[in-house]
Formats: sequence, C-alpha cells, structure tokens
Amino acid sequence: MSTGARHAGWILAGYAAAACLVALAIVPALWLVVGAFQSPQARLNTLSGPWTTDNFRDAWETGGLSIAAFNSVLVTLARAGLNVALAALAAYPLARFSFRGRQTVFVLVLATTMIPEQVIVVPMFKIAAGLGLYDSLAGAVIPFSVSAFGIFLCRQAFLAIPRDLEEAAWIDGASSLRIWWSVMLPLAAPSLALLALFSVIGAWSDLLWPLVILQSEERFTLPVAINRMLGVFATNPRVAYAASVLAIVPIVVFFIAIQRWLKPELFGGSVKG
Repeated sequence: MSTGARHAGWILAGYAAAACLVALAIVPALWLVVGAFQSPQARLNTLSGPWTTDNFRDAWETGGLSIAAFNSVLVTLARAGLNVALAALAAYPLARFSFRGRQTVFVLVLATTMIPEQVIVVPMFKIAAGLGLYDSLAGAVIPFSVSAFGIFLCRQAFLAIPRDLEEAAWIDGASSLRIWWSVMLPLAAPSLALLALFSVIGAWSDLLWPLVILQSEERFTLPVAINRMLGVFATNPRVAYAASVLAIVPIVVFFIAIQRWLKPELFGGSVKG
C-alpha cells in the first residue's frame, strides 16, 4: 500500500471516529426530545406516536418547573458572576505581583482540583449548616462561588497580556485595582467569557450539592425538581423528559449570546510592534 493510500485511510478512520463521537453526543439528546413529545399512550423508548405538547405544560405547571427555573436563574447568575469576579481578583496578584510563597499558593490552589466533590460534600454541608445556610439559595451559591479552575484560567490569561500595557497605566498613575479593571479584564475578555460559560453550565446542571443543601420544594433548582419528577411522574416519565428539554434551552441561548466573546482575535491589536 502506498504512503498516499495509507494517509487517506487514516484520514477516513479519523472522520469515522469523529462521526461516532458526534453520534454518541447527539443521539441521546434527539431521543430525549422525541420522548418529550410522545403522548402517554405511545410506547416508551420508541419513535412511535401519537405526539403531544401536554408534557411540557404538565412539567411547567403541575411539576412546579416555573418556580425551579426562577431559582436556577438566581443561583446560576450568582455563582457564575461570583466565580468570574473572584477568580479574576485572585488570579491577578498570582500572575503579576511578586511575593514570597506565590508559587506555593498557586500549587495549593491547583491541588484542590484533584479532590472529588463527593469527598467534601459532608464537611461542606456541616460548615454550611453551621453558618445557617441550610435550605437556602445562598447555601447553594456561596460554597461554589469560586473555583480553582477559574483562578488558573484567569492567571494564564493575565500572563499572556503584555506588561507594556500595565507599565503604561502605572506611569499614568493608575492603581492596581484600576489596572485590573480597565486593562486586564478587557484584554482577558475571551478567557473570562469561557469561564462564564463553564460556570453557567456547571451551576445550571448541578444536582449533587443542591440536592444535599435544599429541602423545601419552593427552593428547588431545576435539576432537583427534574429528579423529583422522575418519582412523581413515574407512570409518565415523558414529563421529566419535557422538563429536561426546557432546561436545555436557556443554556443554548446563553451560548449563542456569548459566542462573540469567545474569539482569540480580541487579543489582536493590543500592542503594535
């Protein structure tokens, strides 16, 4: 077999593998959508009809999805906003300031990423309950208001910004906080947007911690409410399917809205050679 034919074979195999991975990601989502539109008379886990939109109405009204959606919006905005702001604040001195133990602090921060969330749920619950955060939306937000990954991502973004811009701001009399706000954050916008996207997806889809810290139904977030629907609507799980489809829509809309910030070209033109 010639080198060209062998190379073409590897390319074809790569495309086939990519197609399989895409199918693994898309087919379950399509199956979920189909199940959400099926009527209770249809056979579950098939593509047969009849079709209806009553499942969405039952999920929104009977399943209490409207209250859970409002709670999820509050929790997601608070967690994502705090994560971006606090991670950027913590990353700036780790990237630009010189002080004893800077690398040690950074290594310790990164080391926390190797600790599974399930391991720290019990001690974190005891701390949150001791602070009076049990069964409150604040309890679902504060323990995850900043992440080690966010600090790492912001630090790497700040390190990529030329020091000439920072020094020019120093000469103009800007303070460290002013430089962080007016120079570093705008130039790190793509990384901050990426962190915001990850934070929103993580907070919106988080089930474990809200399931542990929240008790009252009027404070449930969407994942907890959908998990409850699987029991309440055990005879018609299509209602939970419909709720899951509704929960996906805001994430898609948010990704489309933030997509224009996820462009590395925003770094271009900051320094002229």
